[in-house]
Amino acid sequence: MFDSEGLNELYKMHRDTIDKVNALQDALNERFYKMDEAIECLMIAAMSGEAMLMIGPPGTAKSRLMRAFCNLLGIISDKTMRGDSDDEKSTEAYFEYLLTQFTEPSELFGFYDLSKLEKQGLVRQTENMMQKAQVVFLDEVFNASSAILNALLTFMNERKFHDRGEVISTPLRLLVSATNHPPQEVTLGAVYDRFLLRCRIANVASEAVSQDDIVGLTQVGWQETHAANLEHDATWEGLLDDLKLLQDDIDARTASGALKIDPLHPVFADITALVSRLVKSDLSDMSNRRLIKMVGLVLSMRLLRSARANEDEIKIQVRDLDVIARFSLDRDDPSAQARIMQELTNHGSLAS
Repeated sequence: MFDSEGLNELYKMHRDTIDKVNALQDALNERFYKMDEAIECLMIAAMSGEAMLMIGPPGTAKSRLMRAFCNLLGIISDKTMRGDSDDEKSTEAYFEYLLTQFTEPSELFGFYDLSKLEKQGLVRQTENMMQKAQVVFLDEVFNASSAILNALLTFMNERKFHDRGEVISTPLRLLVSATNHPPQEVTLGAVYDRFLLRCRIANVASEAVSQDDIVGLTQVGWQETHAANLEHDATWEGLLDDLKLLQDDIDARTASGALKIDPLHPVFADITALVSRLVKSDLSDMSNRRLIKMVGLVLSMRLLRSARANEDEIKIQVRDLDVIARFSLDRDDPSAQARIMQELTNHGSLAS
């Protein structure tokens, strides 16, 4: 997919950062029961800077996972995690909001300061608002009004906030949203397409639930609720800045020609076969935007896997395409998805 020399230079330059992401993933896996898929998806979102959508019923710890993630990054305090202090707004770096059909844009971006209206005109109170945050979590995002969704499109795509003709750059590094189910309305398609990463989360309870699952969930969940381990051997403060350096370096190396797509790379035959199969199976509409951005997801997956395996050299492999089949489908079909995953992992090729 990429030329070998440029890819390996990037890997070696940012190896420490990639190792920290893997360690962060391990720390979160210890705290949440059977949420390894969601946690891995979150790590890829942080690596790539792409927006992520968690799809699942209420009570599956979506919000708690985001708060734990931000706590490990030093964005949310230990007191907030323990429930000892109402200081979620003590830092502008994190913004979280539950959206309803009645939510107004000002609840996200700030109300106008009426005390300044006469002398200064319309001035927003932007402290602790969404456009100030590095990490944003929007719960039930598709409940939002068209005005909020339109603002969100620009916010996600350009990292900018448009306010009455003024274009304001934001420090956004990661945007994660949650929903109980994927949107069915055609009008929500544009917003849904912007969430390049999608992860489905289910309740442990089912007709065939095992005692081991019940025990495992209650043990881990009780510990996280009443005595979460907030003492860490490693520190991830500054990791978002390190990841921004990685993303900027990818841009710079691409601009200089040091990192470029290799059109003869054999994995393109498998990508072609995978995309064709996903569209034919009605698992993905695969817009041009998504197809282009998929390359970044595959790159992030390979960087993480190579570092975890302590590899000295990095090479994109066919199995890295599983990031598309696992985390970027428009519709859910477990049986079709399982067949594709089996081919990726067992046969090593989709192009045959």
